[in-house]
Amino acid sequence: MIYEEYKQLSAYARYDGFYLSILWVASFACTLGASLLPLLGHFSTLLLFSSPFFVAYRLRLFRDEGRNGIISYGRGLFYCLRVFFNASVLFSLLQWLYMSYLDNGRIYRMMTTLFSSQEGRQALTDFGLSYDQFQSTLPDILQPTFFASVSFIYSIIIGVFCSLIIAAVMTRTVKRVG
Repeated sequence: MIYEEYKQLSAYARYDGFYLSILWVASFACTLGASLLPLLGHFSTLLLFSSPFFVAYRLRLFRDEGRNGIISYGRGLFYCLRVFFNASVLFSLLQWLYMSYLDNGRIYRMMTTLFSSQEGRQALTDFGLSYDQFQSTLPDILQPTFFASVSFIYSIIIGVFCSLIIAAVMTRTVKRVG
């Protein structure tokens, strides 16, 4: 890959990572709003599960517009990894900002309400935790830096697996005619 091609791939991946992070922020906002309107929880899940399809669509645009309809598996994989990395960095930063300055215990209240129910307590015992243990560890888990770091790591891990599949599906070594 020559420098100009790398610059082009980086520019596309940067913008598409930004767009993917907007999708994730919308999903996170719907998760927060699900306590007020439960339908938003379903919409949040839908947005989250649409992420690989969104990246595949953006890779197709990059392949067809930026690469003249041809992209190798390696270049497609590198593009997808960059998109997920850029989105993960921006989304984690925005989550950290939210948790640090705007949350004011909202997620803590959502979690305690969820797990104080009979079903929630049963789920905790299935995980081998008592409700008191959960209550004592929850403030540590919801520290802004820890929360954003875990989100970043999970986004990267899931992004790697999705990138392997997306790049394999979207690879095209011969330009289609017509």
